Amino acid sequence: MKLNKLKNFVLLFATASFLCNPLFAQNTTESQGEVPSSSSPPHHNRAYRHKMARQMHEKMQRLMDKQDEELKKLANEMNKAPKDQKLDKVVVLLNTLVNQRIQMHEEMKSMHHKMMMNHKEHHE
Repeated sequence: MKLNKLKNFVLLFATASFLCNPLFAQNTTESQGEVPSSSSPPHHNRAYRHKMARQMHEKMQRLMDKQDEELKKLANEMNKAPKDQKLDKVVVLLNTLVNQRIQMHEEMKSMHHKMMMNHKEHHE
């Protein structure tokens, strides 16, 4: 239950942060109603930024789905294990949870870095 709430919060936060960025960081030509020149870098294009956000969201969703399936499999193995193997199965499950959490934090840091670089480039 808590894992699903955390997963949903992370996904919502990452998507909202990236999608709200253009709302608060418009360049001067867009805010004045002018069409940006075709020589503008692609990261200044709102459609490009939206596409990138969608791709990051989809990547994060695939990672979470993959991790969830792995945890379900390990939990099922743990529950079916004989008593003398139960502790070993719990250790495997716990180590997997820790490693998945570390992996998720790394993904979040990477996503945050990409968003900040996009924001920085947008204002140059």
